[in-house]
Amino acid sequence: MLGPVNWVWVVRRGEWEDLVMATNAVVARRRLAQGLRRYRQRAGLTIEDLARHLECSVAKVSRMETGISGIRVQDLTAIVNWIQVTDAERRDLEELVRRARGREWWQEFGDLVPAGAGTFYGLEDGASTIRLHGTSLVPGLLQTRGYAGALLGSMNGTDPDVHARRVALRMRRGRVLERSSPPRLTAVLDQAVLYREIGGPEVMADQWRHLLDRAAGAGVVVRVVPFAAPPHPADGLTFTIFDFDHPDLTAVVYAEQLSRNTFIEEPREVGVYEAALARAEGAALPADESLELIDARLRALG
Repeated sequence: MLGPVNWVWVVRRGEWEDLVMATNAVVARRRLAQGLRRYRQRAGLTIEDLARHLECSVAKVSRMETGISGIRVQDLTAIVNWIQVTDAERRDLEELVRRARGREWWQEFGDLVPAGAGTFYGLEDGASTIRLHGTSLVPGLLQTRGYAGALLGSMNGTDPDVHARRVALRMRRGRVLERSSPPRLTAVLDQAVLYREIGGPEVMADQWRHLLDRAAGAGVVVRVVPFAAPPHPADGLTFTIFDFDHPDLTAVVYAEQLSRNTFIEEPREVGVYEAALARAEGAALPADESLELIDARLRALG
């Protein structure tokens, strides 16, 4: 892995250029798709115009511009020659095509997770800001090995080797917060999370110490919605909002369900989740009081 995917700019030959080298495959595919759509629109062309030029279906162009399907080098060449991008833009797009086909760390765990999970890991790995709402469990990025092991071990009939790899995957995800430039994380948790015992008192004590340590560092904010708080639109929902420091990358909401993963990108729908999270934050205790509540739970464990 090449480190964080936060957006970075450098001066080179008098121009601002982006460091595409830091983009993982999932983020590269999204940047490529949305960048091509922006350049097409800048040229005053419709999807139908581009489909006629490429001698393909409108559906194929739509899939390319939404990131559903990859973009071949031949198609990219035909597109950029026609819509007249600059040399710097062409180099950027060509590098993104290469990056979008790269192999990333989460692919070695592909047999353990549902279809579409790779997109989640790529967004989590590449986001500049992660905002989440949780109702009963400590979020995966903040879990200890003991907590994750007890939680994932609750699945009946799990092979020990599979269980170990699932825990390893959970721990690998958490390393995103240990980077030199980690994403900014805000976790809004229902107070019920503090009373859900996973793995016994020792596991929970270690988990609360870990959560307090994370929240004491820069870039991680944990807030607790107390039992006495008024109802809010996010009640009962667990979801994550990923934000990115690049104009071609809009926010994405991830909603986890028992049998499928849901990714929401339509701006109006994303806005509904952002408003719900804002209401939950409005009902939550301030960060310092939230940490005092977590510390009280730790001390109650003896």
